[in-house]
Amino acid sequence: MSIVKLIEIFSAWRKGMVLRKRLKAFDFGEISWKSTTGSTNHDLLLKAQSGTNQLSVAIADHQTAGKGREQRQWISEKRSSLLMSVRFEVDLVSDPISLFSMKLSVSVVRALEKLGFSEIKIKWPNDLVTVHDGEPHKLAGILAQSTIKGSHASVVVGLGLNISLVNLRTLLPDDHISALSEIGQPPDVIDLAEGILREICVFDLKNDSLLAEYEKYSHTLGTHVRVEVDEEIFDGLAKRVTQTGSLVVKLDNGFEREISVGEIIHLR
Repeated sequence: MSIVKLIEIFSAWRKGMVLRKRLKAFDFGEISWKSTTGSTNHDLLLKAQSGTNQLSVAIADHQTAGKGREQRQWISEKRSSLLMSVRFEVDLVSDPISLFSMKLSVSVVRALEKLGFSEIKIKWPNDLVTVHDGEPHKLAGILAQSTIKGSHASVVVGLGLNISLVNLRTLLPDDHISALSEIGQPPDVIDLAEGILREICVFDLKNDSLLAEYEKYSHTLGTHVRVEVDEEIFDGLAKRVTQTGSLVVKLDNGFEREISVGEIIHLR
């Protein structure tokens, strides 16, 4: 093993140790930080299948097999993103899985706001964006995956948050992407992870404050959108988000459609 690799491994271990100490007062069963992994979501899903029954966190400096929604590849460069997954143990009778993506998206926006980034918005369902000339530019993506046994589920929610676009402009030249470095001074990555995880501990899913906070930060509500669901495409006005995270769109004919999956495009 090369000296460079050993340094990367030690650096990741040290960051994990510092984060665990800072969050000692909270109910996190395990917090791991790796220099490189295939996917932080996959790491936590494996632990869920092994029977570990605790709120857990996995962070990596680099992923080799990260995924976004619809099985898209999530592209990141070493130390250019915060790559983090959180596993929740869920009672499906009272807590819909979709709420946990909302919980993470709101937690990230609130944490960034406290770190001085006040213009971050949520594009339904769970992309975090900055807005330039009315166009959303993707700052972060969130992906929820789960394993279900009866009325219980282990829900893993992963975050890929762009800190710097060092090489991404070359890899994704035509994409509407953004990074913290383009809108301010990026925070220390440990401070960033800590702030997000502290915010996660604030919200009780049985409290309406989560939905209210989501709507407060929404870039989608109140805008005209084009919805693509399977092979169907239709336009309408994004009216509200339901308690389960679905988007309600008012069509031109006055009827409303409730969308739980699909792609939306913001129309000018």
